[in-house]
Amino acid sequence: MLRYIREKAGQLQLFNSLWETILYAFIFVTLLYFLSDAIVIRLDSYHDLALLFLALITLYNGTLYGVIALAVIAGGIYFFTLEYDTDTILEYLVFVLLFGEFQFHFRHRGRQDHEEKNYLKAKFRELSNAFYALKVSHDQLEKGYLLKPVTLRSLLIELAKAHTLKDIYTRLFTTFTEAFSLKSALYCELTEDASLKQSVKLGESHFTFDPKHPMIAQVIATKKPLFLSEEEMEMLQDEPILAVLPVLDTRNRLLGLFVIEEMDFLAFHMDNILKIEILLEYLAQERFYNTHQAHFSVHLSLPDIDAKFQLEIDRLYTMQQRFGVHSAVVTVHTADPAVALTLENFKTKKMRLLDQVDLHREAGAWFYIFLLPLERLSGAISFKERLEKELQIFGEERYHIIITEIDKIDTLGPWIRAHAV
Repeated sequence: MLRYIREKAGQLQLFNSLWETILYAFIFVTLLYFLSDAIVIRLDSYHDLALLFLALITLYNGTLYGVIALAVIAGGIYFFTLEYDTDTILEYLVFVLLFGEFQFHFRHRGRQDHEEKNYLKAKFRELSNAFYALKVSHDQLEKGYLLKPVTLRSLLIELAKAHTLKDIYTRLFTTFTEAFSLKSALYCELTEDASLKQSVKLGESHFTFDPKHPMIAQVIATKKPLFLSEEEMEMLQDEPILAVLPVLDTRNRLLGLFVIEEMDFLAFHMDNILKIEILLEYLAQERFYNTHQAHFSVHLSLPDIDAKFQLEIDRLYTMQQRFGVHSAVVTVHTADPAVALTLENFKTKKMRLLDQVDLHREAGAWFYIFLLPLERLSGAISFKERLEKELQIFGEERYHIIITEIDKIDTLGPWIRAHAV
């Protein structure tokens, strides 16, 4: 239907251009007749105005319309004087063709420039998104945050065990103040129907939760962050909200909203907004586990896998999908008790603080699943090489190691069932 409408609109535009050309040419030749009774066109005469008129018509509409305008002028001259200079008309035709060729190449170059501009804009947006994702990856977290990732994660786990919601977010706000120059904010914990359960004012917060507020309503409806652009900064006198961030769990359910009211201008950019949102969601998901004490992964559901480990899988999977933060999984399969004992020793004494591991047993085989949060594939390969050094006293046929990125973890279940036979 839309294509049909566009075709009809294009046909109507061509029809209008045709009649406008005929009308303008007729008006021109009529005015020319009243201005001079010697209306026969000659290039070296007063009527060189006709050449200018044809140039305007041709450069604006194209060769076809220039030829039509020339035909109307020639017809008008013959109608008024019953004579015309054939050589002059042909010379005018040559000029029309030259103008038309110039117009064709000019329009073609204009379309090329327009397409190139759109391509560069799209590429710029793509590279900008890639840059923001890179900034919250494992390497950039260590360089960009004032606190190391290990300390941040330990802080979030500690905060999740705090007694009251106000204590949790007051301490978290202190971290945001130091790292992101955040000055005032409001955290709103919501019920399942998106109504206010309780709120915590942070800093010098003066905003009150209003579900009908345009920014609040849009974030609740879309579950996507919303923040003011540079063009909207002038609204700050009347609207003291810089950003509204949704806080979601691993099942994309809305747990709360974080309203940023005041923040240093230089610190208010997409990079910091993403970091704050990631930390808020990490904390909310920790609190969810501590409250419910049960979680079953939708991506790797094995009966003997710890619920906290399954939560971590879903949490890192969500971070990969929403923010582009990479994580990896290294799985070791063995049916040899000696290899399993070596892996137990590795798990107890040589694991890095952020890494997690859980054991799944099936059909007399051991499957050690190592979860490497905030780790790219290159880091997972290094981890695999560390494992192989520990197992180098055994033959390669006594164990199997595979590496899986967190967004491909759905393939791990079939692999485990295939090797458990």
